Amino acid sequence: MRDWENLRYFLAVARQGTVLGAANQLGVSHSTVLRRIEQFEKALGSKLFKKLQRGYELTLAGEELYQNAQAIEGNIDHVLALAEGRDDVTEGKLRISQPEIGIINVYPLYAEFRRQHPEITLEVHSTMQADNINQQEVDIVIRISESPPELLAGRCLGKVKGKAYANRKYLDTLPADATPADYDWIVWQMTATANLKYLQSLNIANPKVVMYAGSMPDVVSAIHHGMGAGFLSTQQAQLHKNLVALFDGQTLAEYSIWILTHRDLRNSERVRTFMRFMAENLILD
Repeated sequence: MRDWENLRYFLAVARQGTVLGAANQLGVSHSTVLRRIEQFEKALGSKLFKKLQRGYELTLAGEELYQNAQAIEGNIDHVLALAEGRDDVTEGKLRISQPEIGIINVYPLYAEFRRQHPEITLEVHSTMQADNINQQEVDIVIRISESPPELLAGRCLGKVKGKAYANRKYLDTLPADATPADYDWIVWQMTATANLKYLQSLNIANPKVVMYAGSMPDVVSAIHHGMGAGFLSTQQAQLHKNLVALFDGQTLAEYSIWILTHRDLRNSERVRTFMRFMAENLILD
């Protein structure tokens, strides 16, 4: 039986034009892509690519296969999704994509879920990028969104509030007459523009930014260890008793948190069990 996964690898290389590009798209190693293509060519008895200095180019056999494969790719994905969506067993792996640690605190719930359902293994991806649930990269996404894609099914778990915080010890090092305009500020690169606009709206025309952090865990650590003030979700800030809410606890923004799955997976027992548990137990504010 020929492996449908090998056809996925073939299509990725054909579209990207390089093995590295295909590896990045599929989330696998360079060597894995090469091995899959070699296996596929051996199984078919045909050379599918010509290796050039600039990358990989389809042979005549490869071009013909590419045209035919594109026509059936969507149908195969749909059939596989339907089959997985009708899985009526609880045990197995559940692949979850969630926001970076530091936005919402879900691990206490994961721990309780595993105690209740030891037969389910969790594969967790913490990222602000949109893992492609339509391509079956993950089974469930927990996402900040105001308008979830139409092909996904799920529910809003509530809202996360964002406020400005600083370590109490950091504030104690400042002069008695210091104002937020004198603070050192920690800014998450993803929300830097919104953060700076917010500060400017409070008449802090030129906030002193001492760190542009590439990830939310970096922001949390920097504020927690007294590098300066910054913006956190209230749920995350509650984990650190040394943090003080600034601007009289004024809310900067509110973000809706959704838990979503593909419509074809909504009847999967694993998916339904996890989504129901999260909806019943997650408390955001």
